Amino acid sequence: RAKKWFTVSADVNTLLEMMGCSKDVAPPLEASGQLPAIDWKGGESAAMTRLAEYVVPSGLGTYHRTRNQLHGASHSSHLSPWLANGSLSPRTVYWRIKEYEALHSGAEQSFDHIYKFVFELSWRDYFRFYCARFGRSVFFLGGPASRSRPWRRDNEVEMRWKLGRTGVPLVDALMRELRLTGYMANRGRYIVASYLLHYLGIDWRVGADWFERCLIDHDVCSNYGEWASMAGVAAAPSKGQPLGLKGRGPSAGRSSGNNGSAGNPWAKGTSTG
Repeated sequence: RAKKWFTVSADVNTLLEMMGCSKDVAPPLEASGQLPAIDWKGGESAAMTRLAEYVVPSGLGTYHRTRNQLHGASHSSHLSPWLANGSLSPRTVYWRIKEYEALHSGAEQSFDHIYKFVFELSWRDYFRFYCARFGRSVFFLGGPASRSRPWRRDNEVEMRWKLGRTGVPLVDALMRELRLTGYMANRGRYIVASYLLHYLGIDWRVGADWFERCLIDHDVCSNYGEWASMAGVAAAPSKGQPLGLKGRGPSAGRSSGNNGSAGNPWAKGTSTG
């Protein structure tokens, strides 16, 4: 028998509370002087345009030196949103890279840039195999490794991390960028994840869930695989298994100032939390 629907009188704040949301989570309509480095547009044509823009000496040709930078249009390919939603194939990217390699084989250190880029591209496939192998256990607190860690939950602490109000300028700048643009550089993701897990001790799935909510390039396998790796629960260690952090902290050789956020356009106001 069909159910009868009826209206409920409730204001917006009450509805948000019932859904477990907060009106504070929504970003402001504008962020003065704070714009994403890339203006992403959907579809294969836009993806191919961006690929062509990046596979040049000033882009791909600097990857090995610039890939750990936190902001900018050319420090990495920024192709992940198109790869994540299927607008661009990893094979297309790979063969375009190989074409570039053939044309610039004599360039100084060109192989280092190309090798490292392909290596990072391969991580996407690795985490797909990881999820296929371990199934739903990739979402468990102890992960595929069934490893017990003293994780905790704290709603206030978690919300301050999500909103970029931890009081740690670099973490706050990165989290505000994520919330306002849906994107964060790869190294930035490691920084904020490390802070949440290893400093605050929060359940790693809180971070994975927030990334899933915010990222325009969210990919289930890569996201949960990376978070589980950071948490040390991805799988039982074995020889040659590429799990855990692939690097820590800001890129070497670049001063980030006393508070770790100098030069980051998203750091405005972070000193006050």
